[in-house]
This record gives sequence, C-alpha cells and structure tokens, in this order.
Amino acid sequence: MRIGIIVDNEFDNDIRVQKEVRILKDLGNSIFVLCFAYSGKKYNIVEGIDIERIIIKKKWRDLLFMLFNRFPVYEWIWAKRTAQFVRNNNIQVIHTHDLYMSKCVRRGIKKSGQKTTMILDLHENYPDAILSYNWTKGFVRNLVVNPKKWKSKEKNYLNQADKIIVLSEDFKQELCKKYTFLITENISVYENVIDLKRFEKYTIIPEIQKFNGFTMLYFGQVAERRGVFDTIKVLDEVLKQQNNINLLIIGPIDRSDKEKFELEINRPNLKNHIRHIPWIDVSELPSYLNISDLCLSPLHINPQHESGVANKIFQYMFGAKPLLVSACRPQKNLVEKYNCGLAYTDFSDFVQKVLYLSQNPNECKRLGENGKTALYSDFSSEKFDSVLVNLYKIISQSI
Repeated sequence: MRIGIIVDNEFDNDIRVQKEVRILKDLGNSIFVLCFAYSGKKYNIVEGIDIERIIIKKKWRDLLFMLFNRFPVYEWIWAKRTAQFVRNNNIQVIHTHDLYMSKCVRRGIKKSGQKTTMILDLHENYPDAILSYNWTKGFVRNLVVNPKKWKSKEKNYLNQADKIIVLSEDFKQELCKKYTFLITENISVYENVIDLKRFEKYTIIPEIQKFNGFTMLYFGQVAERRGVFDTIKVLDEVLKQQNNINLLIIGPIDRSDKEKFELEINRPNLKNHIRHIPWIDVSELPSYLNISDLCLSPLHINPQHESGVANKIFQYMFGAKPLLVSACRPQKNLVEKYNCGLAYTDFSDFVQKVLYLSQNPNECKRLGENGKTALYSDFSSEKFDSVLVNLYKIISQSI
C-alpha cells in the first residue's frame, strides 16, 4: 500500500512515529511522510522513506498553534498541504497523529478528490492534556488559546477518522463510553512499548561515568505537569537526612517552565546534586540507565496521564532499574502487577520511598530485574506490533 504519515512536528525526534514507520516499511509498503522542518536545522535523509518537509520558523509554528481555536490558519495550511500530498503521491491510507490534526487532514483528503482511508493516532488525551500545559495558563494566554474548547470539539474531531489508535484499553473504553457513535472494532490499542531489538543494539559508552552516591534518573520533557519540580523538592528534603543522593535530569525544558527550572536547580544546596542534560540521542540512554540506581516517573495525576503508560517506563525497565512512580493508575498498576517498583501517594511518601530504596540496594536490584523480565515476557515489541500489522491488513482488504 501507499501510506502517508502526517505529523505536525519534526518526524526525526518522534520515537513512536518512527517505530510505526519502520514496522509498516518492513511489511513492504511505500511510505511517504509529511512533517515540519524548522528553519536553520539540518535533517538526515532516511533511507527508503520519502519525506516532504514544510519549512517554518519554530516561533511561527508555535504562534499559529496557539491561535488554533481563534484563527484556524494552522488547519488551513495543513488541509492545503494534505491535499497536495495525497494527490502527488497517490496515497491510499493517511496515518495522522494527534487529535487536533483530524479535521484538517480529513478536509485535505476531500480536497484531493481521492478515496483515502484515514487513521487517527492519539498520542494523548488531548482535551485534558492541554489544560495542564503551563503555556496555556494566565488570563491573556487562556483567552487566546481557549483550551477548554477542546472538550466540546473532541467529538467532531474523533468522528473524522475511519480508524483510531489509542495508548491503552482504559482510554479506549473511556472514549467508547463517552461517544456512542464510536465502534469498538475501529479502535486499536497500541501501547508505547519500545523496540527491543533496536535497544539491544545500543552499546554502553564507557566515558559516561557514574556519579558518587545514589543516582535518581528522570528522562523526558521537563515540565511542572510531569512532576519535575516535585522531584526537586523531594531531593531537597531527602538531602536533609542523607547527603549522598543525586538527581540526573535528561530532556528539553518546556519554554514556560525554563526560568523556574533554572532557578530551582541552581539553588546553593542543590546545584552540586543535580545535573541537567538538555538532549541525548536515544542510543545513549542505556548508558545513562547503567549509571543510575532509581528511575522516576512523577507525573501529576490527571485524565491525560491516566490515558496510558509513558514510553519512559518501558525504557527504564529495559535498564533493569527499579521504578518510583506517582499513583497515576496505569503506571501504578504496572509496577504493582510486576513488582518492579513502588508508587507513592503524596510528598511525604515520595520522600520516604526515595530514602528506603537508596538504603536497600538488594531490593533495588530485585525490583529492577523483575521489570526487565516483565518487559520481555509481556511487553515485547513483536506482541504489540501485531496490533498495527493487523489493522493495516484489515484496511488493505477493503481498498
């Protein structure tokens, strides 16, 4: 089949999208990608994939996106480019990512005049996610962005898709209960599991050395909603009782949280115990897992974070490290089911569990090994890849 992948960001940094593309390409499909490219950046050519990049300044993309619910220029641009993309490449299936892309991609398919099946891949519970973003907060920003409008728009945007992909069975059931027009058979659950074969090829980099003392690792976007500031406060409290604990934070900072983050990590009593690395290639992650003792997922509890298990959880499990997670239902259920970590309920519990794990290395080893065993037995990429393979098999039979 001729499959078009549409993502309103850089294709090169989206692990989930890249993994799906590899699966579909290995099945013998012709893959075409339409995505943004930010001015001034260089991008690699990906062998065997035709990538069409819309060049735009990052600040203009962000501004247009902020105005999404007031002036739909963003949707106009994507509808026009989608129509051209479908016509020029004779696309049979469009696989687009994130709820807000649904309507403009459907409009583009109609403009193209072609009969093209549309798959909507929901990376998150967007109407709830946007309410937690700091860049939407404040009187003026809230007025401009109007994030609450997505609650009422969700139904219409879901209705544009022929097939839908979600991160968890819980989220699937929630959507079906909320919207009776959704057909269960048209919604596939494709979890954020990692590509084990790919991770197994990554070698440990000897130059990446362990810190002195017990090291906690947070990997991912740095933002208040993801519990990073809570973790820093926990470190501050823990250091009053035990001074050989460090926090390694790897990931880009949300622009709206940047000033606060820099102030926090440079506090005199913390700066020698916190290290921030803005970006690493994913191939380096096993090396940083290797020098860490405990892996953190301190997500704030909200409907968005309860829509599925974050990709970082499975990455941590690959490193055979114990997990310490907030009580968001999916990740709490996972660590308890597989006995691969602990979940905390509040600030005090977070502090106590960091202290407990830092003082019990044998327990850390046991929990970490349980996690890696569970990853291979219940979360192998082959098992979940079949969901995507079967979805496209069904579509191919109807084309």
